[in-house]
Amino acid sequence: MKNEDLVSRLNFIISEIERIDKENHTEPDEPTDPRIVKLLDEGTAVQTELDLLVRETFRERPATLARWDEIMHMCDDNEQQADS
Repeated sequence: MKNEDLVSRLNFIISEIERIDKENHTEPDEPTDPRIVKLLDEGTAVQTELDLLVRETFRERPATLARWDEIMHMCDDNEQQADS
């Protein structure tokens, strides 16, 4: 998938999660809507594809990859907080 398609897909996933959450908001101690769980899984798959694309594109630019790694680690930190 092209990078523009990946970004468009992520934007769609985010908007769908927000829409579903407004329709059927759940509290942190309640089970997450299964549609949101599916979208989160799709988002993770897209993020993985995007990560591979960025690493390949910028393999000769270590400073850019270092910044990308910071961004990806922030995503990991957010995911760990959500699981807590």
